[in-house]
Amino acid sequence: MTPSNAASPSKTSRRSGIRTAPAKKPRIRLTPEERIEQIVTVSTSLVAQNGFYGLSLQSVADGVGITQAGLLHYIGNKEGLLELLLDKRYDRQGTPSDYIATGAPSAVHPDGVSLPGYFRFLVDFNARRPQLMQLYMVLGTEAADKNHPAHAYFRNRPDDVWNFYQETTWRLPPSIVEAGGFATLRPLIEMALEAMDGAQVRIWRFPAVDLRDEWARFDELLFPSPLWDGYR
Repeated sequence: MTPSNAASPSKTSRRSGIRTAPAKKPRIRLTPEERIEQIVTVSTSLVAQNGFYGLSLQSVADGVGITQAGLLHYIGNKEGLLELLLDKRYDRQGTPSDYIATGAPSAVHPDGVSLPGYFRFLVDFNARRPQLMQLYMVLGTEAADKNHPAHAYFRNRPDDVWNFYQETTWRLPPSIVEAGGFATLRPLIEMALEAMDGAQVRIWRFPAVDLRDEWARFDELLFPSPLWDGYR
């Protein structure tokens, strides 16, 4: 008698005695957009853990559940995967448009978007996605190498972010408007982003800091009272 817990790779027909292969699970077909999102999600986790240099396309394909050839169909090559990560995962999330979409009063004011309010939103957005912060820090460190495929991206990022922020209508105190408006705030914007980058590093160290609490301290210095009262 065959033990009840014995594993068998196939089944035997009671009538014919012919052994048949077990039925395969049906493959779930994804749209190209769904597959790309899956690739980005898996790659984000792997790069955050191992860096871009430590990433193998086979590990991405295995994580997604497709062949490496199938993966290349979507990304072209490893550099294409990096472009996909930066474009689809980092630069398209936590934007001023996302802040406006929340419907928060400070985001949808008729006179424009609150700058301090947006930065609080961005900090909260990042705090809820530690893997995204880790991805950015790992890539940013690696990209100090001039031969890294993301070197130009990080080198040009201050200009790119500044130009991107200029596309939003911000609600600013009258004295800043009179002095030239948002165009005069580039030093302030850069200090805010530098402070944010530094605070993000601290959440991985001991003692760890709470990103939101840490930003509240910076907020008071960067957007002081009474200048920014009523514009937060």
